[in-house]
Amino acid sequence: MKPHHVALALVFGALSLGSAPCSAPLEVVSEEVHLAGHPEPHTPGSGLPEETAPTPGLAALLGPAPSLNRVSYLRTYAANSVAETNTILILVPGFLGGAATFAPLAEQFVTAMNGLAEVWAIDRRPNQFEDRLGGAHAAAGAEQGDLDAIAEGMEFYFPDTDNPPLVGIGGAAGPEDGDVNLNGVIDGPFLLEDDFGVSRSWVKLAQDDVRFAAYWGIDTYARDWKLLVDAARAKVGPNGVVVFGGHSAGTGFAGIFAAYDFDPGPGVDAAYQKIDGLLLLEGGGPGAPSPSRPSLATYLSQVASLSGPGGPAIYLQSFQGIDVPSLGAAAMVAGVAGLYDPTSPAVAQRTPVFGAPPISLLFQARFSNRASLGAFIDDDLSSFGAFRASVGFSSDGPNQWVATPDGDGFYFASPTGSVRQWQNIDDPSLPTCPPNSFNVSPGCAIVDNGAEGASPPAVWGVEREVTDIDDLARVQFENGNFAEWYYLAGRVSLDQQFGRDSTSLGNESLLAVTQNANMDRPVLAIGGTNGLTPLASSWNSYFGSIATAPEDKEIALIEGYAHLDLLTAKNNDTVGVVRDWVVKLIGRKLAP
Repeated sequence: MKPHHVALALVFGALSLGSAPCSAPLEVVSEEVHLAGHPEPHTPGSGLPEETAPTPGLAALLGPAPSLNRVSYLRTYAANSVAETNTILILVPGFLGGAATFAPLAEQFVTAMNGLAEVWAIDRRPNQFEDRLGGAHAAAGAEQGDLDAIAEGMEFYFPDTDNPPLVGIGGAAGPEDGDVNLNGVIDGPFLLEDDFGVSRSWVKLAQDDVRFAAYWGIDTYARDWKLLVDAARAKVGPNGVVVFGGHSAGTGFAGIFAAYDFDPGPGVDAAYQKIDGLLLLEGGGPGAPSPSRPSLATYLSQVASLSGPGGPAIYLQSFQGIDVPSLGAAAMVAGVAGLYDPTSPAVAQRTPVFGAPPISLLFQARFSNRASLGAFIDDDLSSFGAFRASVGFSSDGPNQWVATPDGDGFYFASPTGSVRQWQNIDDPSLPTCPPNSFNVSPGCAIVDNGAEGASPPAVWGVEREVTDIDDLARVQFENGNFAEWYYLAGRVSLDQQFGRDSTSLGNESLLAVTQNANMDRPVLAIGGTNGLTPLASSWNSYFGSIATAPEDKEIALIEGYAHLDLLTAKNNDTVGVVRDWVVKLIGRKLAP
């Protein structure tokens, strides 16, 4: 038998039979890994003349001498596998997403590959700004049975407010609004001791605390991620498979990375040449350059403005009227509450994030901790398209259809006299949803379905309840967390105006997205029929812009999956599709 045939037999044998000789169950684990990143000179800790000194706010969170030029990822792998890793998926989260968004998918994929694969889920640089002390306190206490720690963790971020009941569309969420721990006292912030021995409450960073991130653009991200690709290649070797990809907005980042040239000037050192495939999950990839993209002079002027005190926003402060860092902090503790104290009244509803407009307009009912997560993220009740999963239903009360001015609409849970609970996907009394149709209770993922009879609808097919709400709660706080609290909107948004081709900027030392037309690696695109990429045409623009052979442009649509289900589903159909594609890539690498 020829050597390459032997190698193929070993790989496929391991995939079929398992990697451990004793057939012991794989021990799939995850760990946060931090490496030295691209040495951007303005960043605290760079040691270069342009280095920025930390502000008092940043020093209070990270110490007097933080070193922030680092790249972080959540590594998921089989701790007891005796086989050599031959595949690494490197994945970029979507809008407001953290590395933990990939945790359920990663665990299932590593298992499906019998320990031959790892998944490295990226935490973008701004995750270093998150003060997770309150969430960690809540989780540690709840795991030991101390449920008071949940309210304490929430009060670390959101002290009690002496406000009247917060009123939603149809009434108040409850007379206890603003009293986080329900003790009848207006409590101040709950103080916790940090790693520096200081007792404090939440250090919430202001825009001027992170002005150095005016220099964290696509170039910085791409050079960070190149370090991960190089490390992955060193681990799997030349015959191994390194796949780069992303979810949602992360598919745009992934495609831009593939098109990046790390050798500014006449030479070419293209990122796509370093990978074996590109994986696009529920996102159409990078778009064409914006007609309003800036000239070089305007670009430099905007960067200078971003870097100055009081300049434009470095990170996204508000999304649809919601304070983004506060949403991230509340979601982290709400996940702990949903998992460990699921049926009690929602602690999140007693904070200014969930208890005040705009979220309170959707939360006019009183919810349990578990139901508050479901009502915010379930595809039947959520109005936020980028945050939907199919996690069950709240059927213990009326649900009302609300039409929106754009012709879309959504259900919200009407008030009841008691705290509304949540039915998980394994509940035998969960309503059976009919095929999607306009304005038919109990909902069935018709949000953004457009006017009745619209063709094609934004979602289609029979809805499937596939994501366990307890899994969704867990990833809010384990292995980092689900959200990115300080999502960069300054330099990154400026760079994203050039989409998949920055040649018009005319300065590759600033931005070098120049190789998209030459990108020829296999691409697998997967969408959910109830998600944001429900049709094969969702990838027409990107597929038409690259050099990949037609037979290597593959599309799979998972019927009934919402936007997040591709990452969070319990028995995820996405896993088998990715596994089969990766096996083909392995075979291609090992074939003569």
